[in-house]
Amino acid sequence: MIIKAFLLSNSWLLGVKITPKSIKIALLGKLSYPKLRLIIPLSFSVLSCSSHQEIPLIGETSKEVLVANHQIFQDNFNEYHISETDKTIIEQWPAGLHLDIFFGTWCHDSQREVPKVLRILQETNKVSYQLIALDMYKSDPKELGESNKVKYTPTFIVKLEGKEIGRIVERPEQSLVTDISAFISAFISDYISGSQR
Repeated sequence: MIIKAFLLSNSWLLGVKITPKSIKIALLGKLSYPKLRLIIPLSFSVLSCSSHQEIPLIGETSKEVLVANHQIFQDNFNEYHISETDKTIIEQWPAGLHLDIFFGTWCHDSQREVPKVLRILQETNKVSYQLIALDMYKSDPKELGESNKVKYTPTFIVKLEGKEIGRIVERPEQSLVTDISAFISAFISDYISGSQR
């Protein structure tokens, strides 16, 4: 029964229309449904792993929900240590800084980078942030990923005073703290040079 439900809900994997009758024929080993005969063993392995897998988050969420339900994020958050130099830099970040954090719980880059940025943000109360979990198609219920033109995960959109000043996509150029600081410096420099004209 479980195999039947799995196959019926995942017929797109095979590129064929799956019906209860075609599953029965495939289970009996008839040659007319070779794709089904190949996928049935796979469905057993997927189902056997499913009880150990965490359910992906989709949409706006919180750090607490993320780390409580996804052990890899909790482990990486706990293991990441911020240098004293970075702590000093973070303390100098201006108030009004905001990060939109687009990520996927299924994404290895997100599993690596999102805990780091959350740990960094824990060092300051001047920076606000929003966590938006996306599915594999980079979509979410409020279409925030689409409206922000997110193509890859993670994507950190850095804003100052409501204006986007930079993006970190998949991984930083140097480090998260260095890249965010560079965005801030460039924004302030542009602001100063613009006001002197």
